[in-house]
Amino acid sequence: MEDNIVSLRPSRALLLRYLESSIAQAHRSEEQLAVFIIELQRGAELSTLFTGHSTEFLLEQIAARLARVCRRQDRIVRVGDHEFVMYLPGILNEGHALLAANKVMLALAQPFQVEGQPLPTEVKIGIALFPDHAAKPETLVQYAESALGEAKAARLPYAVYTARAMHRMVETWDMEGAIESGLRNGEFEVHYQPKIDLRDRRLCGAEALVRWRHPERGLVSPGEFIPVAARAGKLRPLTWSVINIALENASRWPSRLGPLTVAVNIAPTLLDADLVGRIVDALGLWSARPDSLILEITESGVMSQPEVGYSALRRLRDSGVRISIDDFGTGYSSLGNFRHVPATELKIDRSFVTDMLTDPFDARIVRSIVGLAKAFDLEVAAEGAENVSTLGKLAAVGCDYAQGYCISPPLPSDAFAGLVLDYEAMVY
Repeated sequence: MEDNIVSLRPSRALLLRYLESSIAQAHRSEEQLAVFIIELQRGAELSTLFTGHSTEFLLEQIAARLARVCRRQDRIVRVGDHEFVMYLPGILNEGHALLAANKVMLALAQPFQVEGQPLPTEVKIGIALFPDHAAKPETLVQYAESALGEAKAARLPYAVYTARAMHRMVETWDMEGAIESGLRNGEFEVHYQPKIDLRDRRLCGAEALVRWRHPERGLVSPGEFIPVAARAGKLRPLTWSVINIALENASRWPSRLGPLTVAVNIAPTLLDADLVGRIVDALGLWSARPDSLILEITESGVMSQPEVGYSALRRLRDSGVRISIDDFGTGYSSLGNFRHVPATELKIDRSFVTDMLTDPFDARIVRSIVGLAKAFDLEVAAEGAENVSTLGKLAAVGCDYAQGYCISPPLPSDAFAGLVLDYEAMVY
């Protein structure tokens, strides 16, 4: 192991011991010191794509490249599953630290070799400085973490600590606690975006979309709370809550148009060992027909660990539940894997649908996905239909279902029930 690498076993305590000694030396020498937190992005996905041995080998390669750009006095400590800390004694100023951050980014820019294939990676870096930002090891690392959060939020390769970054981090901590209490207090509700059958323009169902009605902040945007819930490990309980709320609401919808389906994205729960049993129990609790439930999974999610997900999805499909591959076209799966997915529907991502009337490339992608679905005897749904002309184009290329704001925005359950009653007067 290179001299610059203190440890490849995750140890925050070891980091703080070494960092305390380096800060004491910097204080005596009246020098500055920089702390970098370097986080491998999408690390959890890589852990599911590759074996544990291969993932560890990748992290060893990353550490080795970091060591090659280190000076003799710099040190590297692994502090998490996908995180390293590099601390740099004797830097001259913030600009010197940014120069080092650029060297790190360049060193990690070239793909790594994992299981015989090139793997491009992305890292983000949070930077804090002694003595400018903090004098204690724990605080210095905490400030580097807040800078890392700022880099991710701003989609920058790296960021230096600011009071604003810390404020954002505190807000995130507060929201994590509020999400947990919101789950306990029933603050999350489900809205429904109508879905029509393009073959006869009949209202055939809806997609369930979670909303958070905070007692003080009002309706909180999913764009705000979903990323925080994901980092806090709350997406699974949130998803199970949505499934039960959606089936309960659907049990009260009027049936004058015939059976309506409700689609729920279950990506966070796909690998749960009790997935099948809990879905079956929820259907029984609300006396719902299995074919009234559409479980949406992400293309990359199911194919990251196919041997785990296929069996559960096949059992659910055999029971009558429908399976839809959501955001289709944005993943990186091969056709060799795709043909084994026990799906009943492909759902075209909105990024291809929204501009298909003006962008020939998007139009070709939509036609190709429809053709692929038909070749595998699957139905096709499209999201992001924002005008009547797009609905007509989707129908013309053979798409079966569509949803979008030209049909209706997402609605609370009672409003959706009212739409069902009024639908016969609606024309598209």
